[in-house]
Amino acid sequence: MRKRIAAIATCVAALGAPVAAQGSPASLVPERHPGYEKRYIELREKFVNRVGLSEAGRNIVRDGYREKSGDVHEATKAEVVASAEQMDASLHPPEPASTADTATSTATTAVTTYTGGAAASSATAQCESVGSYTAVNPAGYYGAYQFDQSTWDAYAPPGYQGVNPAEAPPAVQDATAASVPYDAWPNC
Repeated sequence: MRKRIAAIATCVAALGAPVAAQGSPASLVPERHPGYEKRYIELREKFVNRVGLSEAGRNIVRDGYREKSGDVHEATKAEVVASAEQMDASLHPPEPASTADTATSTATTAVTTYTGGAAASSATAQCESVGSYTAVNPAGYYGAYQFDQSTWDAYAPPGYQGVNPAEAPPAVQDATAASVPYDAWPNC
């Protein structure tokens, strides 16, 4: 009789315990995310499907935001929204107006975004290539920011897709690195 009472007490206690405390899979406990985090998660899933998981970088909602110093903190609403906007812009780029306009705007963009932030002074470029715009890694990474060819082709301005990143002008390398909408350099 005591064994029965003990078994019943154990079952009642288990029923009253939270599901997470019972070691059940997390999928049984629905996650609650604010709207901006849901948008980020949905866009990131689309982005991962398009560019691949290794190219998509860190999931800042799940894993936190990594500072340049290497410190990680819970992503703020502003950081999540900004990252979602960058992924959305990458997934839905604007249509080019015309070939002549594109060439003009590309040159203007390169000049505008090249603000003396040359690789020589960029912490990321220093980490990746010691600031050398012509650096070539035998493992298949090129230029100051050590782009692989597929990432370069995805974000380089029109006319530079298919070009070896190490052969692109410094302003184009800087502008392309600035246009990558995710943390492509998690170790720097």
